[in-house]
Formats: sequence, C-alpha cells, structure tokens
Amino acid sequence: MEIEIRKAALAELNKIHFNQDEGIRILAEFVGTCSIATDIELQIEAKQEKDSVISEKGVNFFVPKKSLESLPGKIFLDFKPGFGYKISSAEETFGYNFKLKSKN
Repeated sequence: MEIEIRKAALAELNKIHFNQDEGIRILAEFVGTCSIATDIELQIEAKQEKDSVISEKGVNFFVPKKSLESLPGKIFLDFKPGFGYKISSAEETFGYNFKLKSKN
C-alpha cells in the first residue's frame, strides 16, 4: 500500500512529537450494512508485531493486515483546519473529519 501525504496534512503531522517507536496506526474495516462503507480510525501508537510499516515523508504508518485488505493500493491523506484529516483514493473518499487519537 502507498500513502500520499498532502501538503496540509504533512504540516499538521510535523507538529506532533512522536516517540522513537511511534507512528500513526490506520485501522480500517470494511462494513457491509445497508450501505457499503469502510470504517477508519487514526491513532498514535507503537508498532505491533504483525503490522506492515509504511514510511512516507518521515512519518511511519502502521497498518494491520485486515486494514490493508479494506483499503485500496494507494490512499491520500489530507488535512483541513477545523475539520480534521481526510482519507481518499483516486476512486472514492473514505471520510472527512478524522481526528488523530492519542494513545493516552
């Protein structure tokens, strides 16, 4: 999987002080309800043993296998002040207003 961090998101991520073993965990799960959707969460955490690690522009992203299966091969991470992060692909937008949750 590839992650393209847009300029506004990179500026926001650069404000975060990550500990040496920390990065952003992307949790994504395909949900088949009356509408088809993918639930996504972003969290600051340490890498877990079975995570795939994707490094982009100095930021580590930790993605569990199940999340890799629920996302396309390339996603875009953007940020809009007052609204939060946006995750999309070339084909669709997965959601707006994602907040980056702290491990604490």
